[in-house]
Amino acid sequence: MARFREIDFRATPLGDLILRERWDPVARQDLLEIKLGDEFLMSSLFTVSETALGHLAIADCPGEELDVVVGGLGLGCTVSAVLEDVRVRSLVVVDALAEVIDWHHRHLIPAGTTLTADDRCHLLHGDFFAGLREWGELDPRNPGRLWHAIVVDIDHTPSHHLQGSAR
Repeated sequence: MARFREIDFRATPLGDLILRERWDPVARQDLLEIKLGDEFLMSSLFTVSETALGHLAIADCPGEELDVVVGGLGLGCTVSAVLEDVRVRSLVVVDALAEVIDWHHRHLIPAGTTLTADDRCHLLHGDFFAGLREWGELDPRNPGRLWHAIVVDIDHTPSHHLQGSAR
């Protein structure tokens, strides 16, 4: 049995981006991982906090037709949790890595099958923090849009950038 299987590899301006499957003998299961250079961006072993974030972010939102934006896609755990709420009318997901969005569209990541089939969910390539700085212009298809919830599930911050990239 192979311990690692590289599903996709992409050279990006931020570094080598790898989607891989790995057998973990301790967890006794195959894990799906996203790596950028030497950094782990996401692992299917640790998804509890992402799922909880998605649920908690909109749990107390009033109303029946919620418009939500999520910064960060990864393996799609937060996004999937948000979409479990039937009150979500629309969900825009902004991710800095077009390759990760492509993996979802190509169904290389299991959640991609569900996310790309849900008409409420739109995956957009872009800089989430730059969108916030532009007074909330996170959906270029709908300038000035207001949101019931803004959920941040990004492995970097405005001061700690992926691979030290300048923003």
